[in-house]
Amino acid sequence: MTPQRRQKQHAGFRTGHARAGRTAVETAIVIKLLLVLLLAIFEYGRLIMMDNLIDNAAREGARLVVVNPAATVPLTTAQIQATVTTYLAGQTVQNLVILVYQADSTTGANVGAWNTAPVGSDIAVQVDFDYTPIVPVNFGILPSTIHLTAKALMLTEAN
Repeated sequence: MTPQRRQKQHAGFRTGHARAGRTAVETAIVIKLLLVLLLAIFEYGRLIMMDNLIDNAAREGARLVVVNPAATVPLTTAQIQATVTTYLAGQTVQNLVILVYQADSTTGANVGAWNTAPVGSDIAVQVDFDYTPIVPVNFGILPSTIHLTAKALMLTEAN
């Protein structure tokens, strides 16, 4: 074997190792980026799920208020709040606030107690809480909590 041939083989051996090292580094970077993307997709899906849960919980709480015949079964605010909490499907939430009130038909603002509202008036159930992402690292992009609010207004049928 000539010295030139030996030198070419040796140089090719070095190039192969350098290429393998570059491939490993590139793979590590791409895997990290894909993992971050996957976690972001998961967290966004969970945020949308929580938004749907809070909307449904407020709607079911308002439905309970407007169809409950108060003359036969007196309903309390605590029972409405328990129903709303049940419809949150056991999700752990922070700073949960459930308000039940008679609402203004045009603005939805609080105009009085829900249990003294006349038939045909609007009753509102408002649910507020802070959503905390499960993924502990937000990379400085997202806030540590996101405030979610849902309000359901319905006309009372009996009171």
